Amino acid sequence: MGLGLFRLILSIWVIDHHFAWSRTYIEPWFTQRFGERHFGYLGIGHVAVICFFVLSGYVITWVLNNKYPLNAAGVKAFLVGRFIRIYPLYWAMLAIIIVAMAVAVGWNSDLPQLRMDRIVGDLLLVPYGIIGFFHFFNRYAYGMIDVPAWTLPYDFLFYLLAPWMVTRKRVLVAVIVFELVYLTILAALGPQPLFSAGDGRSWHEGYFTSGHSTILAFCIGALGYYYRQIRFSPPALGAAILTLLYMTYAPFGLTNFYLNQLLVMLVALALVLGLKQRSKLDNLLGELTYSTYLIHVPLLESLNWLGAGYGGLLALPLTYLLAFATVRYFEMPLEKRRADLTRTLLSRPEASIHRETLGGSRIVLTALAALLVASASLNLIRLAL
Repeated sequence: MGLGLFRLILSIWVIDHHFAWSRTYIEPWFTQRFGERHFGYLGIGHVAVICFFVLSGYVITWVLNNKYPLNAAGVKAFLVGRFIRIYPLYWAMLAIIIVAMAVAVGWNSDLPQLRMDRIVGDLLLVPYGIIGFFHFFNRYAYGMIDVPAWTLPYDFLFYLLAPWMVTRKRVLVAVIVFELVYLTILAALGPQPLFSAGDGRSWHEGYFTSGHSTILAFCIGALGYYYRQIRFSPPALGAAILTLLYMTYAPFGLTNFYLNQLLVMLVALALVLGLKQRSKLDNLLGELTYSTYLIHVPLLESLNWLGAGYGGLLALPLTYLLAFATVRYFEMPLEKRRADLTRTLLSRPEASIHRETLGGSRIVLTALAALLVASASLNLIRLAL
């Protein structure tokens, strides 16, 4: 089992969360036997997303340290590559969804998803990631037109910070320590309801309450790169997977949202460190995850809107068929162009000049520190008031 298969399993968990199979068939079984569940801060989809963030942190750190030189050309090539990886397929899916919604309900509908400001915000992604640092409940990202895409603003914001944050171990450790202190304070203050998400839940029960916790997950994964020589036995990896499932379905004592997240991050890191073998099949399974992530919810909603019975059962095989076709005919050709562009950018003379410090790195790191301190301070002041 490699990282590709692990990514596929996580994508299935996300699909299960949105298709509500576990909530329909598994959680009631536990509720009947253990009483009213008090472990509901994390569901299987939330656990999968945390694992994806940790995995992304590890992989991006490996890529930056092994594929790109630490200079301006290397950073440019990296960011262009990430842009090509994320945006074209996302924009294509977003355009299909917007057109389908407009046809179904009309452009003059009161649907907030068809407001021009929402469409522009969804197209850009990054502003939603920044907003997530200043709001307990990032209602913008969590209400995106393509619902599962709420993680993409945090992904791309991490990509923008990563060249300056994860390639320097001291900076990475400093960010982790800061986030741990901040989230520990929130964990101490967070058991009581503090913010209504609009559906009766308190703010710490909805996904990730701010960009801080997502940055922590990325950074823990990134730190794992520097300890990648650590190996775990197959029984230990099996125990890690069972731990994730246990945290999802069974009652346990750590009912504070942030502490649960941190435990999942550490378990996910153990899995990432232990599942590094790769093969062509494993790579293909991993490549299916991004298109699967973007396709499954719009497909299910389309089937339900068309009145297809057993929509969830039809949506699962159709999701993977469409994902395979998307990888074959959209992502693979795009990946070849991305690789060609990367080689062109790195062939310039500047790319051969290795620098200890990137141009502008101090400015970027200062801005990062200011963002973390300002947003954390504002959130804590809100709590105090």
